Amino acid sequence: MRNSGFIGALTLGLMACASGGDSPAAKAPEAAVAAKSVAPTVRSAPAATPQSGSTAPNVALVSVEDGKVWNLQEGLDPEGTSSPKGYVLAFMASWCTYCTRSLPTLVQLEKDNPDLEIVTVSIDAGPEAQQEELLKVRKFGLQGPVVAADKATIDAWIGGGRSVPKYYFIDHNGTIVARDDGFGDKVEPMMAKQAARALRD
Repeated sequence: MRNSGFIGALTLGLMACASGGDSPAAKAPEAAVAAKSVAPTVRSAPAATPQSGSTAPNVALVSVEDGKVWNLQEGLDPEGTSSPKGYVLAFMASWCTYCTRSLPTLVQLEKDNPDLEIVTVSIDAGPEAQQEELLKVRKFGLQGPVVAADKATIDAWIGGGRSVPKYYFIDHNGTIVARDDGFGDKVEPMMAKQAARALRD
């Protein structure tokens, strides 16, 4: 009987490895152990991040490419007479698979919308990783600025976490007209329409 209990526990462990640890069966024993040995913790709510319809917080960040400061507020034009007339702030990282998958779509948006500036905001920690992100973006053909996010920007725009990609579409008034969290089959088809909204007078 003792052996059957051991085999059952071993089977659960193997299931967890095979499924990435996401199956309810794999989590149940861990939860039971945690309940006996660890007191419950209270997690603070994540910081609020900008939503569609709100005014974009200003962004003034150093370019990874040339060291100059890119400033969103300085580029806004309420009259809508200058170019660019709209922006996409793409929060990404060199280690992010879905960020990489989104690059061909962003490149196409850039080609189709000359008045839309797509700004890659790298949340990578350190110059080496930021340069890696720059090289990747340029390899795919994206021409817009690549800037390095500081902690204040990460806190303001993605809540202090590292959940990327995140895309903010901003019009010439500084209004966020659309926001995408993540990238995939549901997000990709919407991006062309979101870009058009950012460029609407």
